[in-house]
Amino acid sequence: MSTALRTSLLSAGSTLLVSLALALGMPGQSWAQAGGDRPPPKVPVFSVKPTDTEVFKTYTGRTEANRHVEVRAQVDGILESREYTEGSRVEEGDPLFRIDPRPYQAAVNEAQADVASAEATLAAAQRDWRRISSLFERGVASEKQRDDARSALETAQAELAVVRARLESAQINLDYTEVTAPIPGIAGRRAVSAGNLVGVGDRLVSIEEIDPIQVLVSFPVDDPFADSPALNPHPENRTPAELVDVVGPDGEAITGELNYRAASIDRGTNSMLLRGVFDNPGDVLRPNRYVRVRLLVAEPKGALIVPETAIGTGAEPGSTVVFVVDDENAVEQRRVTLGPMSEQGRIIESGLESGDRIVADGLLKVRPGATIEPQEYKDESR
Repeated sequence: MSTALRTSLLSAGSTLLVSLALALGMPGQSWAQAGGDRPPPKVPVFSVKPTDTEVFKTYTGRTEANRHVEVRAQVDGILESREYTEGSRVEEGDPLFRIDPRPYQAAVNEAQADVASAEATLAAAQRDWRRISSLFERGVASEKQRDDARSALETAQAELAVVRARLESAQINLDYTEVTAPIPGIAGRRAVSAGNLVGVGDRLVSIEEIDPIQVLVSFPVDDPFADSPALNPHPENRTPAELVDVVGPDGEAITGELNYRAASIDRGTNSMLLRGVFDNPGDVLRPNRYVRVRLLVAEPKGALIVPETAIGTGAEPGSTVVFVVDDENAVEQRRVTLGPMSEQGRIIESGLESGDRIVADGLLKVRPGATIEPQEYKDESR
């Protein structure tokens, strides 16, 4: 064997012996010196204290026209023209259709003539009454002549009232030939084209008022806030509400009020129905759109609130826990009962007391009985 080969084998053997000595532990060296102790994990710690807060909940709703009116013909006749643009906004009183007015104008003219004739007859009866009553007072006219003159006067007065009523009726029918919008809103597609004969009651068009617009909201009967004033609105106790992810033309929030709660439960869905009325500037909302409605359902005072990241799952099914830090920075697992989510975090119903320090985040780094190095917890929502 050559000198170079012998030297190489001796060097390799020495290296192997050193490695085995480190692995098995040579005198004067410990495992801790070889590997080193792990320092306690650094985790954010939060001190629990009573806080006044607000609880908001979001429910699903569906939009509906505030008013839906079907415009129908109120007189018979030929539909001469359509005066509006389909799908456009109309204001109350705007012309929609025109029905041939000539027969109704003729009826008005005839009624006006009847009124003029009745007025002339009444004037003559009044003159006769004044003359006969004067003669009767002087003893020249008989009692029968006086009574006949009075009867003629009363008959003329009644006849004038009758023909005036006929004139009013004829004028109403004439006015009905000009079909106008009864409410402001969006006028739909015409149901009858110009040139057709329409009868009393025939539908001409539908108008939907969508500013303001209604929103129908439903919630389950077992909702934890089902008995709260917010979910029991009525006209004298309205609930302010806001639509989520919907803004007006200028970027402002769409707000409104809930003013009605149904008296009965929907059997099919086991839910209750609420109704709200919301401003709809620029007609950004249309009927039959699904929206989310945000309500202030509670305002707890002195609630104990923790960050959502501080809540973990317990060993028992469905249980929740937090990690409480004692004065020596040792961690203890504690079971808690969760309340609703607030603006600042999750409300704890039971399991914590004011002043408790808890691990706010990084639960995977800790275990019961372990020691931690507390760090300041920064929560921008507080």
